Amino acid sequence: MKISIKDLEKLIKRALLKRYDQKETDLITDVVMFGELSGKTSHGIVRLESILSEIPKAKPRFIRKTKLSTIIEANSNPGMLVGPYAMGEVINIAQKNGFGIVGARGTFSSSGSLTFYLEKIAKEDLIGIIMAQSPESTPPHGGIQPMFGTNPIAFSFPTKNKPLIFDMGTSAISFGALIRAKALGQKIPLNVAIDKEGNITTDPSKAVEGATLPFDNSYKGSGLAMMVEILAGLWSGAWFTIHNKESGWGNLFMAFSPELLMEKSEFKQKINLLRETVRNSKSKDGKPIRISGEKTINTKDANLKKGYIELDEKLISKLKELAT
Repeated sequence: MKISIKDLEKLIKRALLKRYDQKETDLITDVVMFGELSGKTSHGIVRLESILSEIPKAKPRFIRKTKLSTIIEANSNPGMLVGPYAMGEVINIAQKNGFGIVGARGTFSSSGSLTFYLEKIAKEDLIGIIMAQSPESTPPHGGIQPMFGTNPIAFSFPTKNKPLIFDMGTSAISFGALIRAKALGQKIPLNVAIDKEGNITTDPSKAVEGATLPFDNSYKGSGLAMMVEILAGLWSGAWFTIHNKESGWGNLFMAFSPELLMEKSEFKQKINLLRETVRNSKSKDGKPIRISGEKTINTKDANLKKGYIELDEKLISKLKELAT
């Protein structure tokens, strides 16, 4: 079902204004809209019910500031509100000092697509790295008890045109994708999740009760998830996943100026050259190589140009219900 971008945005804001003020609503809406516009729908309107489900303890606070770093105490605010604050702060620090790092602790829901933040960091001519802790949903390799979140890690680099972005979850499927598949009555792909007994399942309801698998189903995937757990969680003061149901989740934002090591223009030119060299490398079918992150940004830009997107009627009905 077609819905105009303006109408979708209005419905999202109407729902959020029940719980948040206008500035907070605008910030969260930008992140949710990016999820829908870019095709990262597991970070879109399916997250609204969770965002509206908990009452924050207080406004987010900036604490423990140094010349190069800040910790944000989220006070049980949603990641999609705290994320924009962290992004703005890390950009400000890096522009002044060449490098910045911001940790956030105590968020209670997804920060949304990390590409949303990384595109903006790259547009400020900065290199970006973001990691996000999330509720336990993935076991270590060889286990069946969820111990880590889907724990994404992502990078962005400024170029002469669109930024180069790599954004990956350390699990084979995002928890948001399970929620969306369950809501729409769809199956999930094979070999991405298990039920609570440890059996492979394509039923999202059983997967929610069970676990998602590491992205490569090996020790490397669960090892990377643990590294994100340490940097985004422990280091930010959020503790680790199976013990932080009350304290909330952690996030880590880093930004670097290319000029720490070389001239900005030279760096951007070389990133462009690298991207085009990889794109034009030999493939079996003769087609150009797909570059990480381009589909997400191109989809978003194409949908903005069209002025509308296609949404399942069930999702639109649910959104209208939340907005009423």
